[in-house]
Amino acid sequence: MALSVPERIAQIAEHFAEHDSHGYSQPNRGTGGTETITLSDGSKVSVTSFDVDCSEMVRQCVNGGLGKKAIAYMWTGNEDEELKAQGFTRMGYSASKVQRGDVLFVSGHTGVALGNGKQADAHGDEYGGITGPNRGDQTGHEVEVRSLRSWTYIYRYSKGGGAQPATVPASFTIVAGTERNVRSAPSTASSTTITGQLKPGESVVCRGLVYANGLAWGVYDNYSGKTRYIALQGQVTVS
Repeated sequence: MALSVPERIAQIAEHFAEHDSHGYSQPNRGTGGTETITLSDGSKVSVTSFDVDCSEMVRQCVNGGLGKKAIAYMWTGNEDEELKAQGFTRMGYSASKVQRGDVLFVSGHTGVALGNGKQADAHGDEYGGITGPNRGDQTGHEVEVRSLRSWTYIYRYSKGGGAQPATVPASFTIVAGTERNVRSAPSTASSTTITGQLKPGESVVCRGLVYANGLAWGVYDNYSGKTRYIALQGQVTVS
């Protein structure tokens, strides 16, 4: 039987923690080639051969769990948006809520829950810093399984997640002051397709307004009848 997404995430995290070829480095995270690992159901996953930092480890676990390169780049500053775009639900942290395969988050750090009060995370190089000048885990503790720490949020993959937020009906025109990206969803996540640009001085008539991912978005239908979104922050005029 095929593994669930959370179980795949957990098994990939265990691989990172248990193999000393994976150390901690921010400057060299995700570089140096790839390796193929085999999960317990026999499926194959490609991951970086060498070093990660906390968010790069989680990114590779999530991509491997989903079976696609869903997130192109992630750090703790955009992790919330990237995970939500892939169908993860955020909830407040409580140790009693944690399930195997959950993504764990606190400001500046992230990891993966393994169940039974354990987590896997990349948390510092051999000198207690972030540069990781030597490839691999020099101490056995740069990327490791350890007891569950205190976190702020739990992100849990939920089937059918990622539904678009409700559109508030409204009719208004936006005029671009600078080039604005037109997107397939109300999100700046790397997984959201940029379908075109609105050039300076060009305008579009919107049929609605959406509030998502900390921004207000104008909603309109293009010539093919497909729904498109433009963020209203920055140099746009709304009338």
